[in-house]
Amino acid sequence: MPIPPGNDAKVVRVPSGKDLFVDVENKAGDHAPAIVFMHGLGSSTSYWQAALSDTRLSSSFRLIRYDFDGHGLSPVSELDAADDAGMLSIEDLVEDLGAVLRWAGVERVKALVGHSMSGLVASTFAARYPDKVEKLVLVGAMRSLNPELQKNMLKRAHTVMDRGVSSIVDQVVSAALSDKSKAESPLSGALVRALVLGTKPEGYAAACRALASASDPEYGRIEAETLVVAGEFDYLSDAETTSQLCEQIPRARRVQMDRVGHWHAVEDPVGLRRVLEEFLL
Repeated sequence: MPIPPGNDAKVVRVPSGKDLFVDVENKAGDHAPAIVFMHGLGSSTSYWQAALSDTRLSSSFRLIRYDFDGHGLSPVSELDAADDAGMLSIEDLVEDLGAVLRWAGVERVKALVGHSMSGLVASTFAARYPDKVEKLVLVGAMRSLNPELQKNMLKRAHTVMDRGVSSIVDQVVSAALSDKSKAESPLSGALVRALVLGTKPEGYAAACRALASASDPEYGRIEAETLVVAGEFDYLSDAETTSQLCEQIPRARRVQMDRVGHWHAVEDPVGLRRVLEEFLL
């Protein structure tokens, strides 16, 4: 019998009161150190699937992934459903991360791994709770947006609510991937397309508005050893952005993935797996 919508066994009530889809790979045991992987705007836990397939990390760590509310299999919360630019914020997503950790019984993570928008969530959490994060990985990391990008993000939120995520998916796929990925890996574009189309319009729009209103954390407060993973052709997380992060985060260094755009785990999952294992093992 099919599982009714909203009754997925991995959609759990976390201490913040939200229902979120949480996936835990527990091969290393209940007491193993935890690594948390977060996805970006218009994505889900599936973003990490190929990169974490057969990874050596699973023999040493609990691997925790979860869908932001209104993304993937996480239902739309009241915050997402409200048509109010101030209702959902990066601060709320930081609170959700803390709630997932409490639900999982994790006091201190081995690492937080964030992609794109969730890199801002991860760095904000690490700056606020420096004693709770040993290592930090920022993949295609974003900082707070300049006024022009804020305006574009709010426009995208309006478009999605008015016409659905299908109205922006072609633009996202075209801009997100490197020319190499578009020419040589049609499955990369297909997966990005599937991830975006699988996002609820309310969740996507709310995340756009949260990004538009986001501010940078106090990067100097981050104590975690930090790896900034840059894509050679990443239009969102360019050389200036990644260099600034490495300058402002005390223990940060940068590594570049060649011929990759903004969706590293989709475009070169094996390469990203190697980067993660080298830094985290």
